[in-house]
Amino acid sequence: MPSPTPEVPDTWRYLTSDVGRLWAWRKEDFGKTAREAGATPAVDADDLAALARAINSQEQIAQRADEEYQS
Repeated sequence: MPSPTPEVPDTWRYLTSDVGRLWAWRKEDFGKTAREAGATPAVDADDLAALARAINSQEQIAQRADEEYQS
């Protein structure tokens, strides 16, 4: 069952701008392989659920890139 409140992983920091837009930055940059695959360490969104999805998307890109690199 999904969490009723979307959560931002501890590996990311986020803030709400003065106009209500949410921004998140990864505390530690992705490695070269993940960045070359398109993972970006900064995302933005209109609400917390969308921000969590954007973060998850970047983490998935990085994970797939790392898995492909290791195989």
